[in-house]
Amino acid sequence: MIQGIGIDSVDKIRVSEIFSKYGERFQEKILSHDERKEIVMKLTDSSKIRYLSNNFAGKEALSKVLGLGISEGISLKEIEILRNSQGKPYINLLGRTKEIAKSLNIQKLMISITDTQDISTAFVIGE
Repeated sequence: MIQGIGIDSVDKIRVSEIFSKYGERFQEKILSHDERKEIVMKLTDSSKIRYLSNNFAGKEALSKVLGLGISEGISLKEIEILRNSQGKPYINLLGRTKEIAKSLNIQKLMISITDTQDISTAFVIGE
């Protein structure tokens, strides 16, 4: 049974500006350890911006599934948006965010991410 849905879109230009200004500090603020391992594989700034935008949209969409905002007890680093060997995204929760999902009886999370040159959009379903 579906417990929650969430969708979010992120402007890549905004992410690009933040990335240009803060670089690694921005990555460390929003990405988990495993996500930082994935982004290292991205060789160009544009592929890093795409990764950051897509993941940020996914994290925001997941926060809507949980019914909480990022500033309301959910840490961006506790929401991992990773890819399997075929490139399909999946969500792994850590820490307090994992506990919140469990308390809401969310046992399975599904994510779809799409992007254009300018926008990243993610859709998350919690079952």
